[in-house]
Amino acid sequence: MPQFGLAEFHPRDWNEVRAFEQSVWGDEGRGGYLTEIIDSVIASGFAQVLAVTTSMHDLLVVPTPVPDGPMDVLAIRAPTSLRPPDRDCVLIEHMTVSGRNTSIERPESEAVGLFWRFVKEEFGIAPDRS
Repeated sequence: MPQFGLAEFHPRDWNEVRAFEQSVWGDEGRGGYLTEIIDSVIASGFAQVLAVTTSMHDLLVVPTPVPDGPMDVLAIRAPTSLRPPDRDCVLIEHMTVSGRNTSIERPESEAVGLFWRFVKEEFGIAPDRS
């Protein structure tokens, strides 16, 4: 897969990606925030609004319809990423074509909220929380 901004994005089904991540991390605790984020997207009904793929174990997310490349992308880093978060943390990066990248690292317990914050701020997409 090309470097960021992505030139191509091959979306995968959210449920398929969830099964893949679950098979990688299982019950060991590490990486559980990845399946929590996926579950949140599926439960929100936004699986058709946000496209996902993986780069190794990292989640890569763009809005739909998937734009022609190059494109900006959210990268939710896995513990085994080439750019891993600190232990017990989640690292989310907004990787941009312009090079104005943003990254924030927080405790794993904040993963879902941090993900939706990035989705809202970078893509202008926010689920109705009512």
